[in-house]
Formats: sequence, C-alpha cells, structure tokens
Amino acid sequence: METKIIKVTHVTGTYIIEVTNGALNDMKTQLDKCLNDEQGAIVVKGEDGDQFVYPSDFLKNSFISIVDRE
Repeated sequence: METKIIKVTHVTGTYIIEVTNGALNDMKTQLDKCLNDEQGAIVVKGEDGDQFVYPSDFLKNSFISIVDRE
C-alpha cells in the first residue's frame, strides 16, 4: 500500500499533512466536509504530540493535492 500526503498550497506557503496508513478515506471525507461548510477545521496530531489546525476558510483558499510520499 502506497503512503500518501496531502499537500496544501496557500498564499502563505505550502503545508504537508501526513496521512497515516488506512486514514486516507477519512481525510478525504474531512476535506469534503470543510469545503462544504459542514466542518469548521481539520485537526491533525503530529508525531511529538503537537496539534495542527487547518481551518475551513484556509482550505477553501488553497490548492489541495493528494500525492505519493517521496
């Protein structure tokens, strides 16, 4: 199974959301909900316990792509 990342390109920079194995469909669902105003943000926990919040408005003003991890 190939591992994927979500690359979010915004005017403020490029952000990478790591997708754990088996969680790609869940992340796609969360992205869809954010883009359709059904969810306020996506919260991702980092490896060292940090939390990263990607608000819905931020995602709507970004170019989002799902690519293979390099």
